Amino acid sequence: MLVTDLDETTLPTDLIATHYLTSIDEVTEHLRAANQLGLGVRVRSYLEAEEEGEGLVEHWEVELLTSSPVSEEEPAE
Repeated sequence: MLVTDLDETTLPTDLIATHYLTSIDEVTEHLRAANQLGLGVRVRSYLEAEEEGEGLVEHWEVELLTSSPVSEEEPAE
């Protein structure tokens, strides 16, 4: 699995689906499935205020893509 910052060079890819998840276990499951299918993914995390209270809850957005959104640099010879 390739992990990169958003400012890396990105390639155009087609979005298949976007999933909004509430647990890291769900994120892990989606990443494993995408890897087995050879799909690209883009994952973002964000915080939302709790409905009843003053705390924050972390959520994740997982986009499934037709291929990796990041170009792999070729090694220098």
